[in-house]
Amino acid sequence: MSARPARFLPALVLTAILPLAATAIAVPASAAPAATPTAHHIWLVTADPAAERLYVNDAVTGRRTGTLSGIEFGTHAGSVQLGHGRIAFVDESKPQLDVLAISPRGTARIVQRYAIPNGDGRWERAGWLSTDTTHRHLAVGSDFDGSERQRVTVIDLRRNTERTVRIDTSAVQLATTGKRGTEEVETFLVGNPLRLVVTAGGRLDAYSVSAIMRGTTHPRPVATTPLGAYPHGPIVNASGTVIGSDLAAGVQTVRVTRTGFAGSRSVAYPEPSVQSYRPRMAPDGTTAVGTQAGSTAAGTPWNAVPAFLTTSSTSSSKISSVDLGDGSFTRVAVTARFAAVALTSGTGDSLVLVRKQADGVYDGRTTAVALTPLRNGPVAGQPATGASVRFSAATDDGRSVFVTRGDEGKITQIDTAGKTPSVLRTITLPTALAGGGYLTTVDSTVRPYDLSGR
Repeated sequence: MSARPARFLPALVLTAILPLAATAIAVPASAAPAATPTAHHIWLVTADPAAERLYVNDAVTGRRTGTLSGIEFGTHAGSVQLGHGRIAFVDESKPQLDVLAISPRGTARIVQRYAIPNGDGRWERAGWLSTDTTHRHLAVGSDFDGSERQRVTVIDLRRNTERTVRIDTSAVQLATTGKRGTEEVETFLVGNPLRLVVTAGGRLDAYSVSAIMRGTTHPRPVATTPLGAYPHGPIVNASGTVIGSDLAAGVQTVRVTRTGFAGSRSVAYPEPSVQSYRPRMAPDGTTAVGTQAGSTAAGTPWNAVPAFLTTSSTSSSKISSVDLGDGSFTRVAVTARFAAVALTSGTGDSLVLVRKQADGVYDGRTTAVALTPLRNGPVAGQPATGASVRFSAATDDGRSVFVTRGDEGKITQIDTAGKTPSVLRTITLPTALAGGGYLTTVDSTVRPYDLSGR
């Protein structure tokens, strides 16, 4: 978006509309996996966008079971869980949205593909990705820097169809720079009847999905409501009845009604923070958990930037932050028992586990597991530009956490099943995982509870 700020170190931490009707790339009708019960399997999915590779490993044994080539995984949009061994993500090289299915034996294949229109060459990257509570529809938004005219592609997986529409947003005074510009367009698929909701510059706009799927290319909002400054992390509960976002100064949520929105609630961050990075929905379906960089003076070295884990709720005004230490950090991984963050500090690297309390807040006892420092990791007191970084993920059952070693082609697996977490093994991949790569886990029996791409 215009005046997009330079990537923060902690995010490592860091006029005419064209013809937009696009058709799904044909696949055999049998390719889309049936939603039938399967034996319990957990898979680790690793993406190396720079190498255009995607790997699948058994999350229990570490054994690699599948490799796909020619996929530039969109790490900004991430992936969304669809259940029954399936995830959706954007392949930026095409661009297209892919649905990946993993068989009980760990075989991985793309079973559905949907081309994202790019006849004018404007495509930069996918902004945000979302699904609805039935996991039938998907929405992926554009991220045209500095433009008030964006696009969203809405996909119906059951009918194997897609429609792309123009979405109008507004320029606002950016909370990060104080200058006028545009914010990122988050997407949601919520409500009954189903609506596409987007952040549109100081507001949330809702559009009729049925109208979009009938072929409307420039829909008008059916409802709108104010939204605070600088959304950077969509929040939606598992039932799709409450949506919102992490903002520059706190968290705002609104209830979704049959006719629009109601009951807006805003809570400030407990600690002064830059913003939140990619909050995830916890398995309870109501709690959002994210890592944050604390506010600092200009010129503060990366190893002196405070890192926080912040928990908020879609059902109450509860919010809490835990001090993780100073340094750069990964997106959070969340399980039913704990949240996990890989922290790189000036004195060493560690995986920090924060226990979930009985009230659902992740602010309990913290445990740190030492990690071998990155070979080309950031050096205290020196700029971190170009230094290697990490990415993390956890199994839904909380038995394992995985942390990449960027530029080294390795993943550290930490056993978190017992009382004392410890390093279990190192998984080696054929490519380097430049930029830290991307990780997610896929549990064949867990019903998805996060409707946003992470």
